[in-house]
Amino acid sequence: MTSSAPPPVLQSLIELTADNVVPKMKEAIEQDRAINDAVASLPLEHQTYENIVVPLVKTENTISGTISLLSSLSELSPDAATREASLEAERLFDEFSIEQGMRHDLYTVIQGYIDRTDLDSLDYEASRMLTRTARDYRRAGLHLPEVQRNKLVELRKRLSEIGIEYTKNWSGEDSTVTFTKLELDGMDGDFLGGLKTVEEDGVKKYVLTMKYPDVRPVLKLCKNENTRRVHYTAYESRNRENVALLEETLRLRRTCAKILGYSTHADYVLEIKMAKEVAKVKTFLEDLKARLHRAGLKEMEVLKELKKQDKEALGESYDGTFNAWDTSYYERILLETKYLVNQEEIKKYFSLESTVTKMLDIYARVLGLKFVKVPADKAVVWHPDVQVYECWDNAEDNHFSGYMYLDLFPRDSKYPHAAMFPLQASYIDENGERVPPIAAMVANFTKPTENKPSLLKHDEVVTLFHELGHVMHHLCSRTVFARFHGTSVEGDFVEAPSQMLENWCFDKKSLKLLSAHYETGECLSDDIIEKLIKAKNVDAAIANLRQLFFGIYDLQIHTSDDDNLDTTRLYNDLRQEISLVPAPEGSCGQAAFGHLMRGYDAAYWGYMWSKVFSSDMFFTKFQHDTLSPETGFAYRKSILEKGGSRDGMDMLKDFLGREPSSDAFMREDIGVQ
Repeated sequence: MTSSAPPPVLQSLIELTADNVVPKMKEAIEQDRAINDAVASLPLEHQTYENIVVPLVKTENTISGTISLLSSLSELSPDAATREASLEAERLFDEFSIEQGMRHDLYTVIQGYIDRTDLDSLDYEASRMLTRTARDYRRAGLHLPEVQRNKLVELRKRLSEIGIEYTKNWSGEDSTVTFTKLELDGMDGDFLGGLKTVEEDGVKKYVLTMKYPDVRPVLKLCKNENTRRVHYTAYESRNRENVALLEETLRLRRTCAKILGYSTHADYVLEIKMAKEVAKVKTFLEDLKARLHRAGLKEMEVLKELKKQDKEALGESYDGTFNAWDTSYYERILLETKYLVNQEEIKKYFSLESTVTKMLDIYARVLGLKFVKVPADKAVVWHPDVQVYECWDNAEDNHFSGYMYLDLFPRDSKYPHAAMFPLQASYIDENGERVPPIAAMVANFTKPTENKPSLLKHDEVVTLFHELGHVMHHLCSRTVFARFHGTSVEGDFVEAPSQMLENWCFDKKSLKLLSAHYETGECLSDDIIEKLIKAKNVDAAIANLRQLFFGIYDLQIHTSDDDNLDTTRLYNDLRQEISLVPAPEGSCGQAAFGHLMRGYDAAYWGYMWSKVFSSDMFFTKFQHDTLSPETGFAYRKSILEKGGSRDGMDMLKDFLGREPSSDAFMREDIGVQ
């Protein structure tokens, strides 16, 4: 199978340079502005569906991919000048969007048409688009007097500037710490061999960054507590310059919410979520906190006992303290001693290249897809490490479904975590043809060496499966309008499809298919798999309390009326209270809490909320046959294909055949009845 010529968005990757990123964004902006001007100037007798909805949708569809791609380059491009140009392009578009979103002349025409139209007489997506447009106008404040509208424009422009600066600091963070080989006791030769070295006062030292491939292994494996302390403290103290930006953002968001008539920014955000109300979310979080606290204390006592034994073996006294840099280290020891799960051994069964291939085989089988890798000499990429796959529909029509990019290794100034970047949304064009989507999965797994492939720990396999789940959501979506494509669902539902798919990483049949020792090709033994599955919920309370801490912190800072809120003090106080371990002294973890500035503001709790639904879907439909094409196809049709063209709750009910329940979540994921 081979596809036709790459779509314009994909082809434009070849042409993008620091010199033309901004001009291309300006071109897209002017195209959008021209349509808005034309619609805004329509006399009443010409204000029809064909003259209003059709041109607006067509423009939004055609430029959405260009805008996504140009904005994504700030975190994907290896060229510093291109990244800077991308940030400028993003700033220009944000500024333009704010201005256009506050145009009263455009609002008058479109809102007038909506008020005069029987929306039930329109196609479903068109009706939904207009209903959402009316809601967006109200949320933008276009019904307010001009003075208040102008104030909102001023505030939102500043918010955009702050967000771009925060993200630039975050993605460009490049601080390091150095240690001697002795200080890195416990780290193997493969790890040390992948590090840069420097000479300080005649002593060879290894340079470690604040990126996951450096931080996580040290926290899990390094025997020297002081090394773990120094590295983790530096990690939690990075991007200190972002504290002031976050606190200014909170003040501006609070002011905007008040102007619009909302009590808090969280009330404003939750209006368009599944949960709807702040009180409902607070009850949800507090209930989980109460259920998990006692279990968390019990788990913490087990880890403290391990630390005590460790200290006594070294002839040292133990004062009972347990720190944030201890958790991963003693959890690893617990898994290796009580559950006999050795992640360093397990990772030998998950070489990245093999795991990706086998993972795509599972997705193909369950969802009715086919993946074809594009040869390197024909791939249009932004970096040599990046791979491209074609995706085909293998269940219904054998049509081309879209492109998938895999950008999986760390590099300087690249996006530092794992995520799916939607480079092109799918839609139906004016000729009735479907424009294929393009998605990029971005991660920072350890790079291969000359002698060994990139090997994934089991939690990294889970991350890979999760983010590829977002990619599948993007590739499988079939909507008419780009605005409803793929993951464009309610913020507290967007993670549910991917979280549901994580369960395959704890399924015996799937683990057999996924694993292959990088030297022998053997899959994981039944014994190891049983231990891995048994260990799934080890320290589950501690892990979920950590997620609760992030969600509660996010909600508190966005419901506070304190213009002088000390976000660092609140962060560190809540961290100790909820997650049961203190933050490193002098740290400011919220400065690198990127979700707060990337669309998860007052909504991070959605990870826990959507986990409820993900568990219900898996344990109701997939548990007894995880590789069922019939169930997978039903999931694809009910959930993935719909994108945001239906409400999340309606899609859930359709797939489950009933109202969703939290029973499976409490039983299977929390382990607390």
